[in-house]
Amino acid sequence: MKARKRTLSALLILCLAAVVGLTACGSSKTADNTEGRGTKSGQKVTVNFGFWGTAQDLAIYQDAADKINTVYPDIELKIKQYPSSEQFWNTLPGEIAAGVAPDFIKMSNEGAYEYINKNLFAPIDDLIQSTGIDMSRFPESSKNIWNVDGKMYGIPNTDMPAMFLINEKMWKDAGLGAYPTTWDEVIQAAKVLNKGDVKGIIVNLDAFHITNYVKSFGGGWGYGKTINSPENVKALELIIDMYKEGIAVTPKSLGFGWDGEVFSNQKGAMSTGGYWYKGYLKDANPDLKYVALPIPKGTTNGSTMSSDAYIVLKDAKNKEAALKAAYYMTNDETQKAFMDLGFNPALTSLSGQYFEKNPEFSALKPALEYSTDFEYPTDTKRFTDALVQELEALILGGSGKTAQQILDDIQSQFN
Repeated sequence: MKARKRTLSALLILCLAAVVGLTACGSSKTADNTEGRGTKSGQKVTVNFGFWGTAQDLAIYQDAADKINTVYPDIELKIKQYPSSEQFWNTLPGEIAAGVAPDFIKMSNEGAYEYINKNLFAPIDDLIQSTGIDMSRFPESSKNIWNVDGKMYGIPNTDMPAMFLINEKMWKDAGLGAYPTTWDEVIQAAKVLNKGDVKGIIVNLDAFHITNYVKSFGGGWGYGKTINSPENVKALELIIDMYKEGIAVTPKSLGFGWDGEVFSNQKGAMSTGGYWYKGYLKDANPDLKYVALPIPKGTTNGSTMSSDAYIVLKDAKNKEAALKAAYYMTNDETQKAFMDLGFNPALTSLSGQYFEKNPEFSALKPALEYSTDFEYPTDTKRFTDALVQELEALILGGSGKTAQQILDDIQSQFN
């Protein structure tokens, strides 16, 4: 929540997370079809799980923990809910360094590569064998996202392409017709929707959103090799031009933390985003009607694929127990509950039901075929910080740099 999303600061923020202790006690089978195993000593093991998400997400995890007692009698599960994605990403490195991080976390592929490269996550290949969990439940495409250099680093949880969201009432009230499929059409609509204190489009100056503009022009970061490509320059020029025309707004300028807050408060009519909007809007503005579409085309169809997984940290106190608890979170009942919130489960047995349960996302079907990974440089945090800082310096601070200059400067730091 995806949401997705993140401005990473250099400072480590003290965790304000709420800790909820959930006890697991009971008997014999894992997620759906494997045998549970106790610890060798027979004593209970405390496993800490960390995630950021909505109150509805937490409720589902609590329900899962209530029912895990029929599977692992030897595990006590404690859940740490981080207040926001920003605090999750800013706090986790410091917690890992201090040895107080959770044993396993839910993380997206957007930020995982740096942690994997720095050996902060535990490869789970041997753990899969020792715990007997069944990885055949997950499609190869989902597992491949979390396989780096021949090693598996996560139990797949969800897969879903980025979206373009439109306030349906605003669109209809403005007398606009067919929904846009290109950025040119978006700009024309934004000019009509730009009224009073409502901006035509929310452009969150955040790496997730910027990357989706980049991919729609056939660009990408190339893991740091193609930061200043012509395609990427065109994408940034589009963003800059929308701000120059006065039709775009970033959450920071309105005092909001992320684009979903701007959208739910109806201060912007359109935004890039993701499936996490569904769960968030159920709480924040349940009466708001929206339309979800693929990311509009710049020169090609392109967008990011967000994949969440449960990941065991390298310094987890009991890695086998952590992996068992992580795997249990992928049981069918829990995944169906998340499906109702808009999550597309990375389970072969359930993926076919997703669009039946979430018809509002049916337009996203084609994007499942062409959406790709984020391709951030290995030093992901330094890259995303630089990208956001440069754009904020231009849009909010008036630095005067061009898109080419911004990307050339960042590229020079990653050569």
